[in-house]
Amino acid sequence: MDKNEVKKELYKSKANAKFSHYVSGNLYYTVEIADGIYQFPIATVEEKIVTIDNNSFEYSVVTIELSSDLGTTSFYAEIRGSELSRWISKAIDKEEFIKLN
Repeated sequence: MDKNEVKKELYKSKANAKFSHYVSGNLYYTVEIADGIYQFPIATVEEKIVTIDNNSFEYSVVTIELSSDLGTTSFYAEIRGSELSRWISKAIDKEEFIKLN
């Protein structure tokens, strides 16, 4: 299924996504649509490169921050799949929308 078909299916079926687990900064949800059960991640953290200028030299440091993509979204054990379509689309683009069965 392509991204638009998945979105249509989510809105039509009103399927709930279910929290599965958390690993390495990612929330994993599963959602059942017409052709099976799929799993996808939602990144909660992101790496940022911060440049520090100390008059005599400049250097960069990698930091880990809360993902700006989360905004004020609340994540529950079950949430309507269509409310997570933003992250489902990203997972499809990154080939991380994985069919489990």
